[in-house]
Formats: sequence, C-alpha cells, structure tokens
Amino acid sequence: MKKRVLLLAVSCKTGGLCPGGLDLDDPRRWIRIVRDDGQAGAVQGIEIDFGKPLDIIEFEGRPMPQGKQIENWVIDNKSCRKKGSKTNDILGWAYENYSYHDFWGNCKSFLNEEEFNAVNVPSESILKVSDVGIYKNSYNKWKIDFSWHRAQDKITGISMTDPDYYSKDGSVHINDAYIVTSIPKNIDGWLNPTTGQKQAYKFVSKIYKI
Repeated sequence: MKKRVLLLAVSCKTGGLCPGGLDLDDPRRWIRIVRDDGQAGAVQGIEIDFGKPLDIIEFEGRPMPQGKQIENWVIDNKSCRKKGSKTNDILGWAYENYSYHDFWGNCKSFLNEEEFNAVNVPSESILKVSDVGIYKNSYNKWKIDFSWHRAQDKITGISMTDPDYYSKDGSVHINDAYIVTSIPKNIDGWLNPTTGQKQAYKFVSKIYKI
C-alpha cells in the first residue's frame, strides 16, 4: 500500500532512528516507521531517504502493529523516497488535524501497569506547551519539563530523544512549543521497588519552537 507521510519526528532509538508523522491521506492518524524484524526495531537514515522532520516521504508499505504502538508500519522493497519539504508554518495545521492531544490520563513521566494496560488511544500525541526547559539530569540523561494547560502543576522529568538538542551546552528554555510525545510498545521499563510495579516511561521525540 502506498503511503505519504509528513515527518514530524526522526528521533534517536537504540541502533538507529524512529521516524514518524502524519498520514497525509488521513492526517488524524500517525504512522511510525519501524524495521521489519518483528520487534519494531530502529531504521537507518538510508531507509527513509535521509528524511528529516517536516520532509514528506512516500513509500510502499504495510502495517506492523506492536503492543500499544498500533501506528507502526514497515517499508517494503526499499521504496521510500523524499518528495518535498514543508516549513514550520505547517505545524498549526498538523496540530489541528491530528486526533490525539492528551498525555495518557496523567501528568507523570510514566504509566503504571494498570494505566498502561488500559491505554486504548494512540501511542503518539502532539501537545501545545509553554515554559519549556530542556536539560541533562544528574544521571546525564536528557529530560524536558513543560507547562500544559490541562495540568495544574508543571510536568517534569520527561525523557527527551530529539537529536537536535543533544549538542547543546547547558539547559535550553523555550517560551512556547509544539511537542511530539510517545509511549513505548510494551511495559518493560523500570520496576518500582516501592509498588513492585513496572513503569512505562513517556518520552518527547521532537520539540518545535513556536
């Protein structure tokens, strides 16, 4: 099946990249491109014709859902080609047309097992946020904090995988932004020693300054 995708994130993933964006035939929906390995593995730049965020790519492919990531697709026959690019002006349109603008029912950096098992919405979200802080924590891991109109307090400590910020020295502050945020396919994260429950960590894969 032929698909055209407006890439909104090409984030870092173990072993390569995790590209994703809006299905241009139905922009309510997200398409995440994964390797055809049965594990939703990372792809390499050459497999998406070295597409970057806001590029349009076209390919022949098929759905390959994994766990909660029902949006996963694989590319067949090395068919992906870049077909053009858009500017940041497209972001308002993308935000308005995409279907899911929530944070999976809580304002924490993770979902517990019960919350994760109950997820029946897209695994990808686009939020409009403010007072954004991007930084490395004491464990040398990239994190992002932000204010969101539906959260009473600031949301803090979310993992950040946007490679555009990996070369920054020190912390970065942005007044207003669109962010692309996701949950993993399975709950295989850290085991909380207090509750004995696994925790599925949310992450932000792209930040667009408004």
